[in-house]
Amino acid sequence: MTNAPIDRMFDPPGPRGRRTIRLASMLVVALLAGLAWLVLYRFGRSGGLDRQAWAIFESPNVIKLLGKALYATVRAALLAGLIALAWGTALALMRLSRHRWLRMAVAAYVEVTRSLPTLLVLYFTILVLPFYGLRLPIYGQLVLALTITNASMISEVLRASLLSIPAGQLEASLSLGLTRPRAFWYIILPQGFRAAMPALVAQLVYLLKGTTLGYVISYEELLYSAKLIGEYTNFILQSILVVTAIYLVLNIILSRVSIWIEQRLCVRGAAASSKRK
Repeated sequence: MTNAPIDRMFDPPGPRGRRTIRLASMLVVALLAGLAWLVLYRFGRSGGLDRQAWAIFESPNVIKLLGKALYATVRAALLAGLIALAWGTALALMRLSRHRWLRMAVAAYVEVTRSLPTLLVLYFTILVLPFYGLRLPIYGQLVLALTITNASMISEVLRASLLSIPAGQLEASLSLGLTRPRAFWYIILPQGFRAAMPALVAQLVYLLKGTTLGYVISYEELLYSAKLIGEYTNFILQSILVVTAIYLVLNIILSRVSIWIEQRLCVRGAAASSKRK
């Protein structure tokens, strides 16, 4: 299997194709701009843009509440993301095991857990686990639900990425005297993570958005705090818009961090290649 870039798999568009793409892009941008203007116009006509509708967000108490909610959201997403990444990596490696029974057992687990809605898993943690004496705090319930569903998705992303690496690299590593685990750890996994980085970031963004399910169990994340602020001030739409802006900033930061990590992995890969030469 080759590692040819995606842009080499298709012929580049000609002059007519480029004109069509530019025209379609301009129409889409114009349509979105017009829709945004219409929404803002109607919102302003109803008084939604008046200063008194937003003055509540200058209150120290509201700022403090949003700060605590932001911390709770990042805290849940960070822990769930780290555990899901580690568990997903282990699942991907087990699915590539030479033991057929292990591959089948892990495949069954992944297929079941990745098909379950996160909300259903969350209900399982709060309704079923206590019957068996396992009572987790609200924070632990949310992290466990996010970890179970996202780890399975991450494992499939990594497995596909690892399978795309030419088998000759593993064979060459083994011929140099490396054991199979060390070959995977030092040679195969770094390349797999580098190739899977865009998909992993998309999954982590999905995990971050999944923290809004904390609303169901009264975990004081951003959406739950927006509800509290809206009920207290009667400006629920403004509260949701502020929280939406915070989520956008978080996702942009996460994307920038992923780009930095990808660049670092590329630099290390290039350095390793030059040393081998």
